[in-house]
Amino acid sequence: MFRDTSIVILDLRTADCVSLTSDILPTLIILEKLFVRGTFMGRCDLQMPSSLNCISLETGECTSERLCSLLIKLSALGHLVECKLWNFVVQSRGEDSRADLDKHGSHIRSKLLACDMSNIEILIDSGSNELFEIFRDTSIGILDLRSADCVSLTSDILPTLIKLEKLYLCGTFMGRCDLQMPSLLNFISLERGECSSKWLCSLLIKLSALGHLVKCELWNFVLQSHEEDSDADSNIHECDLRSKLLACNMSNIEILVKDGSNELFEIFRDTSIGILDLRTADCVSLTSDILPKLIKLEKLYLWGYFMGRCDLQMPSSLNCISLQTGECSS
Repeated sequence: MFRDTSIVILDLRTADCVSLTSDILPTLIILEKLFVRGTFMGRCDLQMPSSLNCISLETGECTSERLCSLLIKLSALGHLVECKLWNFVVQSRGEDSRADLDKHGSHIRSKLLACDMSNIEILIDSGSNELFEIFRDTSIGILDLRSADCVSLTSDILPTLIKLEKLYLCGTFMGRCDLQMPSLLNFISLERGECSSKWLCSLLIKLSALGHLVKCELWNFVLQSHEEDSDADSNIHECDLRSKLLACNMSNIEILVKDGSNELFEIFRDTSIGILDLRTADCVSLTSDILPKLIKLEKLYLWGYFMGRCDLQMPSSLNCISLQTGECSS
């Protein structure tokens, strides 16, 4: 009944449904979203319709061979495709997942590495070593990690993602940021969660070291006001980290802040941030004290509602201010 129809979204709740639809799937000429559940073995033999831009593996499990072949097919579509893995497990056949891939799927692994995956966005809710080893050395363009565990598991393979440009993070992060950023990264978004000031400082230092324009967004992300380890030794390390941040050239970093705090903006004081994007009037108010201390700030974007006089002290380096969305008094 569905063959050659213009269905846009298809949600298949069992592996049997997926198998039964395999013959008609490529005939769904404007299908954009495909949701899949079940347990899948062997290679992925599904032919994807050219219009597909999102596939979501909702609940179930599959072999590494299956996921590799799916990613190869998504790469062949030649446009931006989001691949989501929610509560989806990659089966482990041995303790060493890299050896497993070499032994059981070296041919398909070689094909995956040869693919241009720069137009694929991978979203992962809960991962494993086996899953992230599949991504090692690939050309994934966008990675969205929905938990701190995922971030921890990906730390070893992150610098091998040679074409990764965008990274989205959710979770709670303490201590220093030990992530090694791939050289092409130009965008990182802290979506939801919290972190220590040490973690954020060390992240900004790593972004500065990339040497090109990088946008760092802080959405529903909270900076912890008090560190658990507030002893003298910890304070010494934090001061050392702060000195390193002030010594960095941050003129190529753009910071976007949706929900700020005094603690957050104090981290930016006296730094060489080049672009600042403040998404609320509260953020603008909180930043008023540190704004003249941003000695290399060139661009300032403001959002919100502003009454009375403008009390902001502008840094001497500013050459562009953009009132994006909102209203103000004359």
